[in-house]
Amino acid sequence: MSEVNSSGSPVHVIPMGLEFDRVLGGLKRFPTNRIILLYGNDTDSNIERKARKNGKRIREVVSATIDVEEMEMDIFDFFQAARTLNGLFRQLQSQGHSIYVNLSTGNRIVSSAALLACYMTRAHPYYVRPESYHIPENREVISTGVLSVIEMPMVRIIGPTRKGQIVLAVLSDLGGEARYESSLIPPLERRGGFFPERKLSESKKAYLARKRAHLSRVLRSLEKDGYIQMIRKGRFVSVVLTESGKLFSISGDIGPDA
Repeated sequence: MSEVNSSGSPVHVIPMGLEFDRVLGGLKRFPTNRIILLYGNDTDSNIERKARKNGKRIREVVSATIDVEEMEMDIFDFFQAARTLNGLFRQLQSQGHSIYVNLSTGNRIVSSAALLACYMTRAHPYYVRPESYHIPENREVISTGVLSVIEMPMVRIIGPTRKGQIVLAVLSDLGGEARYESSLIPPLERRGGFFPERKLSESKKAYLARKRAHLSRVLRSLEKDGYIQMIRKGRFVSVVLTESGKLFSISGDIGPDA
């Protein structure tokens, strides 16, 4: 992920394609002094070259009053795009920014991923409705004008509990997999805030058994909700992050206390 500047002002995140009027329409409706243009990482594709050419036009029009930044990402992998945008939005929010995301300017995959990331982080999604569409012969669909800018409703996704999210973060640190359940205990202890306190009269053996039972309950809940897979190999059970689990492995205020 590219480095982003910090200044505390509203930031527009705009997946780039062939849209021009719809980019400017969003900036007019929600004024800002900073935008981040998102491009695909397949720089050899014809559509990507056109998107970058279009981005250059945007920069030429707005750069006198708006700071324009650029960022590359995989715009055809839904889960990877959602993880990247989730991380970007949280980074911007940690710097005090509010975030506005144009859902009408990129392809369907990255737009869907951006909407999910908005719901995970409480960023502000919006859609720019064009005045008209037309399809030149043997060319892509082109829209012109701006009929309206629709601010999408804010929806909060309730993800895993805080303790579940701690497990997901630890699994992410381990590369997405723990070879067996008990191997999660040391990193969870180092992270803190996961296991209950040891009772004064409790033996080490009894406390370890209670920690294992506590971890097992959290893992079963995460597996039921589709955030991890428990893969049994003989006497041992390995724990693997799913794609959904990877989305929530980025730390943030998502789940309720539990």
